[in-house]
Amino acid sequence: MVGIVRQRLLPILLALLAILAWWLSLMREGPRLAQDTPPGEPDQVVEGLRITTLDEAGQPQRRLVAREARHYPGGAGSELDAPRLTLFTAEGPPWRLKSERGWVAEEAAEIRLRGEVFLDREAWRDSPPVQISTQELQVWPQEHYGRTQTPLRATRGADWLTSVGGGEAWFGETLRARLFGRVSLEFHPPPRAESAPPEASPLTPTETPDAGPS
Repeated sequence: MVGIVRQRLLPILLALLAILAWWLSLMREGPRLAQDTPPGEPDQVVEGLRITTLDEAGQPQRRLVAREARHYPGGAGSELDAPRLTLFTAEGPPWRLKSERGWVAEEAAEIRLRGEVFLDREAWRDSPPVQISTQELQVWPQEHYGRTQTPLRATRGADWLTSVGGGEAWFGETLRARLFGRVSLEFHPPPRAESAPPEASPLTPTETPDAGPS
């Protein structure tokens, strides 16, 4: 049963890291930054940041929203307050990622999310709602690797999995994940379809010959 639960829930963890990898293009599309800002102070501050990328058909593909974004000179990276990332899909509801704070290294070599990190997707058709929650997440997109060392919880409908020590995942050509510490889980197999009773054969009236005279 543990293997079945991991097959159903661990891909959700990999989806979280894949969404963060898509953040790369968003963070590289900002305007050219000034270079004469005193050390320790941001050289660019953007309030109400909102970036949307479109697909080939002109439909929204990804959207990044933050209450404030601050870029620091000298390779110190960028800070984001209340970042919200939405990944639109061809079918069904979008994936939504949010955290209290975020930090992105230069060229997006490393991404850190801290303080109530959530990834969720609403239910759609036969797919139940999905949610992942943790306190801190680090991702190295170029290495296709991410990890958290804080408690992790993943739910998919009535199924759930928790790991007190967090986990790590590789999301390159080979997708795999490993959980740390004590792992608890609960799995609800889908109800079995009740087999229909065999159809009764149609009854053929039995003709009783008339009794002859006794």
